[in-house]
Amino acid sequence: MKSFILPIICLCLAAGGVRGQDTAPAFPANGPNYRMFPVDRPPLVPMPQQVKWSGRAVPVQSVRIQAPAPSRTSYPEQMKFILSELKSFLAGHGVQVSQDGAFAVKFAQGDVKADTENPKLKEEAYSLRVTPGGALITARDTKGFYYGLKTLEQLLLRREGKTTVAACDIVDWPDFEVRGFMNDVGRNYMPLPLIAQELDSMGQLKLNVYHFHFTENPGWRLESKIHPELNDPKNFTRMPGKFYTQKEFKQLVEYCRLRNILLIPEMDMPGHSAAFRKALGVKMSDEKATKALVALIKELCSLVPREKMPIIHIGTDEVRGGDEKVDNEILKTYFDTVEACGRTPMRWQPGLSPKGYNGAIQQLWSGRQNRHAWPSDGAKYVDSLETYLNHLDPFETAMTMYFRRACPFRNGEGLGMILCSFPDLEITDPRNQVLQTPVYSGMAFVSEPLWNNPHEKVEGNPNQDEYMKYFSNLPVQGDPLLKGFADYENRVLAIRDRFFVNKEFNYVRQANIPWKLLGPIPHGGKTETEFGPEEDARTGKMKDSYEIDGAAYTWSKDDYTGATVIFKHYCDFPTLFNGAKMGAFPHKNHTYYAQTYIYSPKAQTVPFWVSGHTWATSDWRNGPASVPGKWFHANPQFFVNGKEIEPPKWAKPRNGGTMVDENYHFREPSMIPLKKGWNHVLVKSPNNNSTRRWMFTFVPVQVNPKTPGCNVKEFPGLKFSTDPGRKP
Repeated sequence: MKSFILPIICLCLAAGGVRGQDTAPAFPANGPNYRMFPVDRPPLVPMPQQVKWSGRAVPVQSVRIQAPAPSRTSYPEQMKFILSELKSFLAGHGVQVSQDGAFAVKFAQGDVKADTENPKLKEEAYSLRVTPGGALITARDTKGFYYGLKTLEQLLLRREGKTTVAACDIVDWPDFEVRGFMNDVGRNYMPLPLIAQELDSMGQLKLNVYHFHFTENPGWRLESKIHPELNDPKNFTRMPGKFYTQKEFKQLVEYCRLRNILLIPEMDMPGHSAAFRKALGVKMSDEKATKALVALIKELCSLVPREKMPIIHIGTDEVRGGDEKVDNEILKTYFDTVEACGRTPMRWQPGLSPKGYNGAIQQLWSGRQNRHAWPSDGAKYVDSLETYLNHLDPFETAMTMYFRRACPFRNGEGLGMILCSFPDLEITDPRNQVLQTPVYSGMAFVSEPLWNNPHEKVEGNPNQDEYMKYFSNLPVQGDPLLKGFADYENRVLAIRDRFFVNKEFNYVRQANIPWKLLGPIPHGGKTETEFGPEEDARTGKMKDSYEIDGAAYTWSKDDYTGATVIFKHYCDFPTLFNGAKMGAFPHKNHTYYAQTYIYSPKAQTVPFWVSGHTWATSDWRNGPASVPGKWFHANPQFFVNGKEIEPPKWAKPRNGGTMVDENYHFREPSMIPLKKGWNHVLVKSPNNNSTRRWMFTFVPVQVNPKTPGCNVKEFPGLKFSTDPGRKP
């Protein structure tokens, strides 16, 4: 394998080369989403804890940098990295760096008045003051300097050929000490440059933990010199021979640390161990297996000192079958070995733990409705409930991450949250790890709730959290909670356009899309049954109400919201349509209708993301998939101005293997003609007995054919309303 050379961000822009340009090409700030914000108050994500705007944008042409000598900081290499990042960012915005620069950027070591007693959070705190004379970043050490720099980057922008920085006073610190993201690179190997792109975005968003899940049934993906048979291609069932060398792993740890990210490696045992068992020819209960795992834990710890890698994750979840079962003594040996290496063990919860032992950090992963999935009394825990991106629709991801209140369990000490990506299905193109699963939008939308949580903490029974119904549905139009989400969405989209150029950030604005709903109407198991609304849609004369089989149905008074509307959650969480009750599914074999209107300033053909279902990237439950002639096997239909929109011609009908085009955000959009003026949209959404997720998606998008899968944006000039009589 090739060595992993740490990428250096190269903007390929000489200072003079961008001086005359309207914006910074690598960090554009002139699009419609950024122009929603004045230059003296640009969008910040995550929003700092305390910020006072001065109402002034300070012009910046030349900068002098003042900073402590790297040798006088606790992490000299990070100080050097911070200065290098700053110089590159300024160069990309047409700003010269010189000793006599007019604008000073100063880093000063000192205490910050952060409103927290947690020493780990104080290490990340910083203050940032921007005045006409310069910017002062104060922090205890380099961790705070780095986050101060990330905020300064968002304050500084180039627009209309001028570079400015917003004058303000900021005092900032995080709410949670664990703000993380997890990659499953055990099932599907990811090249290190692709991981580096994720880490760069994590740093920008102030996420600080990277969970590196490197062992799985298909392969053991970290080089072992004591058991090289683990890396023999014959012992892999996917991507044979693809693994990370020990040198690459060490470099990855340092790449993370430069960006304030702690890498937590996971060696999952005794479950998820098929590759290990095959390579060594053992059952997990064999003495040989235990000795090998003890040696492998020690080998892993020998690669990186404990101050740089203090936590070792050892899995212990989903132990299935006799070959994976172990007794209490073997289990105790795993944890004892980690502790003997001076590290803190971490495990999944639910998962195996030695009797009477409560010293591991517990990572919650199963449904909160199951009491055994809660943390043990008094345990430290990391919350990953409801955060598995592989199960989430991209628009649902934004709702869940914003409204989900981390660490709702009061019986343990909640450290924060790790967002998980477990695309279990085989991936042949590594890029699909971030294209098919909503990684970047998930990172963005979770960043602020973990840094500066906009909601109150959950009190009482976590299963009665009133916000759970918003995990899959936005609040209705007019609800103050929707305004909070919409304001955040506007900032996230501006950051998307500027800091996620050429990345697979597949999300567009949805808080402005209203729907009137009618139903649910029983169809007796016949999902193809037509009712009045679709008959009227063809004539263009919709009624206010319908009488069907002796029952009256009226369009909803409320306007529901979203590009995706979910009637039944994948995991049966509360929704706006099941009485907000956990596990309730009261409307099997029913149909909903939804309608809205889209105003177009001219006649044009517009790309749309259209779908009757979003498949998990981890399994094919809720099948069959890709049924020829259908959007989904439950027969959803979509009509625009009375004309039905044809479903895709699936590349792999009834697919049960590697994903190709099954979900809307990684297939070609549907091209739909719109007339000038208001266009009527009707969606028919039935369910059947095998509908695990009952939903639809309908939203216009602007795609860039030069960068397929990247740089998706809102289609310009369109407006939405459920009242076509109002002026657009």
